[in-house]
Amino acid sequence: MVEYKFKRMMLIRAPFHPQRIPATHRECFFVGNLARPSALSGSVHFTVKFKKQGEEWQWINDHSFHKDGEIIFQTLGPIPSHLSVYLQGLDSVLLVEPLVGDSTGASTSPERFLWTLTGPIEAGQPQQSAFRTIKLGLPKIFTRWFALVRISRPWLAPRQGKGQFLLSEDAALASFMRCDGLHLVLLAISLDEVLTVFRSDERGNIIVFARNDSLMEKRIRVVAAVAKTFEAANAAVFDHARMIVGTADDTLSEEQRKQMARLITNVDHGKLEQWHDSFTYCTWNGLGLNLDEQRILDALKTLEKNNLKVTNLIIDDNWQSLDSYGYSAHDRRWTDFDANQAGFPKGLKNTVAKIRNTSPYIQHVCVWHGIFGYWGGISPSGDVANRYKTRQVKMQRDGFKSVTTMTVVDAEDAYRIYEDFYRFLVDAGINSVKADTQFFVEHLDNAEDRRCFITTYQNAWTLAAVKYFGRKVISSMSLAPQFIFYSHLPLNKPCYAIRNSDDFFPNEPSSHTWHIFCNAHVSVLTQHLNILPDWDMFQTNHVWSGFHAAARCISGGPIYFTDEPGKHDLDLIDQMTAQAATSRIILRPDVGKSTQVYAGHLEPVLCKFGTYWGPEGIVGSVILGIFNVGHHPLSEFFSLRAFSKVQPAQAYVIRAHTTGEISRRVTLYEDTPAILVHLPEWGYEILTAFPLLSFPIPSSGTTTPPSIALITEIAILGLLHKMTGVAAVRRVETKLLGGNEQTAQKLMIKIALKALGILGIYIHPSSSRSPRTIVQVCNNISIPSQFIHFNAEASVLEIDLEGAWERDMRENKGDDKWKWPVAVGVELE
Repeated sequence: MVEYKFKRMMLIRAPFHPQRIPATHRECFFVGNLARPSALSGSVHFTVKFKKQGEEWQWINDHSFHKDGEIIFQTLGPIPSHLSVYLQGLDSVLLVEPLVGDSTGASTSPERFLWTLTGPIEAGQPQQSAFRTIKLGLPKIFTRWFALVRISRPWLAPRQGKGQFLLSEDAALASFMRCDGLHLVLLAISLDEVLTVFRSDERGNIIVFARNDSLMEKRIRVVAAVAKTFEAANAAVFDHARMIVGTADDTLSEEQRKQMARLITNVDHGKLEQWHDSFTYCTWNGLGLNLDEQRILDALKTLEKNNLKVTNLIIDDNWQSLDSYGYSAHDRRWTDFDANQAGFPKGLKNTVAKIRNTSPYIQHVCVWHGIFGYWGGISPSGDVANRYKTRQVKMQRDGFKSVTTMTVVDAEDAYRIYEDFYRFLVDAGINSVKADTQFFVEHLDNAEDRRCFITTYQNAWTLAAVKYFGRKVISSMSLAPQFIFYSHLPLNKPCYAIRNSDDFFPNEPSSHTWHIFCNAHVSVLTQHLNILPDWDMFQTNHVWSGFHAAARCISGGPIYFTDEPGKHDLDLIDQMTAQAATSRIILRPDVGKSTQVYAGHLEPVLCKFGTYWGPEGIVGSVILGIFNVGHHPLSEFFSLRAFSKVQPAQAYVIRAHTTGEISRRVTLYEDTPAILVHLPEWGYEILTAFPLLSFPIPSSGTTTPPSIALITEIAILGLLHKMTGVAAVRRVETKLLGGNEQTAQKLMIKIALKALGILGIYIHPSSSRSPRTIVQVCNNISIPSQFIHFNAEASVLEIDLEGAWERDMRENKGDDKWKWPVAVGVELE
């Protein structure tokens, strides 16, 4: 072991520190340079010694739960192009084919290499599938690994480790960070009646396990990629997988294929965005299992009294007509299309009519159902069984039900029942559905059942759902591999919301940090699917409510709340939503995902996941959510490199949501860390890096000669006091007024907003007084000065657009004179 020493540790100025440091703490900040090893690449472990005045030197490891740190020096040379460099002992039965092009048609670059690995699997029998295991080999010189495993049949979850690769569950994706700084990513492709996953053996070899339901011999498929970053290698395997599934047989008839193409093309994107952006109430945890019409109506009335006029309502489980079979709710079976008589005595249609009559602001009423009707399937003596062909099927053990056989509508009638059921729902006033338990069709045990049901039910549900509800649907428990590659990855299938992880469990304290951690890591896979990830509902009046709310806002997906009526955190809801033309909406950035996939759930590091928002006209802003999912307070340094999609030549300012603090000007290539975040147990922070726009105009009142232009920098902060307020900004235009760059005295900023709040514009350099400002909306409505404030300490111009709009609405007796999206013109002098 070679010992490296820092030549000198230098005391540096404190970085941007948006949180308050505990009074008992005194913090100093040091930086030092470590010489690169003589080898082209390699990893170096380090620890820290410290000394208090008058005391002996001490090791930091003896006084904290932190272990040695590790620095990986990435290879300076070209990336090796042979798979044998990365895997040892590859089974010769596998055919390895280097890829000379990717799905875009471009050649494989020196920055990444891809391979396909295929091997035969024998034909199955009429009632039994064929199985095969193949050794992929031992991953070489890796320091950490990450995998997404099937934690249960419908859900994926992250697993991380150091040293030996060891899995206790089947994995769909595995990645290895090597000591040379390269990342090897492997993706198991399940397609064409073949289920493929990764396992491990006692020596740490990667094992491919496959199941073939077909009566013909098939091919096992794996895609491998290596790159200098995990994101690059991960994107490469999914790009190529999408090309593979695009050429596979989708089992649709020609007429169904044409119908699918029409449904994908004929989409009202405005209405779809309205559905996804609406703040949605779900009955599941809030109203519980004893659901009935009166409880729903009472809940909506209570929400309205709290000024919560939701536009989307999800009537979750327990509205359907069921029998009383079995030992639990998961064993009960569906009997009839209409709602149960005990809770909805005049039927579903009457209930929906009452909902729309008493709460006319509700635009979407959604109902829950299982893919086979209900958790226990179809009642053999019910109306559904009398009208459609049924089949007894055997299920694999899954932990949901006490029985393993169930009656279901036969695949032969799958298209017909979904056509009829969804036509019934539309006639009842329903305009959205949440289809749960979808993995059941992949969880069948008999090979013949699997051949008949897996793709047929996916096609039948998708066609009917998009036909009747126009993508305003939620697919739940459908992250099984044979759904991922058949329905969710291809671009010739419709895009809709799918549940990203297991449920929100309000009464299980240990589940909350795991729920956030799990969703962030599963999103490194789902970001590449043709879907919108749904991180599940949560409650706003809960000890973990802020934690969940921040995560949902960064997720980029829909947000559903399931509060008990009258128990709401209205301030938290205000941070999550903003006022649009007719309702409050959420502000969705791009899909958020983990930026540090190899760190485990209980390691003493902060969980970080990031996203991006890019309005038209300017460089986009980058959002980083930081969560303490451990059991101790944690502090961590950050540079701008921690934010994804940062532009190398761009300068930024960083704003913290919880405190409103704004950093100094920072760039990507600074030597010292720009940010220090300190979070208590369960703490969170949202940092947004805003690009600075530079303009050569003199500051107001300057003594500088007009011929010498000063550089004024601004940043569009979006809506202040919102967790993802920048996502309200749709477009930005800037223009110098009053001459050329040498003589201009004014700057005109035009901003298009999808919602209202307090618009923030950072201005630097600034004086202690407010810049002369004229603000207009919709070209001719001036914003009075009482709604414009300059925060000199933060250098932020604050324009209360929501306050001005509310005043205009009162004066115009509810007649909205503003045009949406709202165009805001800000003239600075």
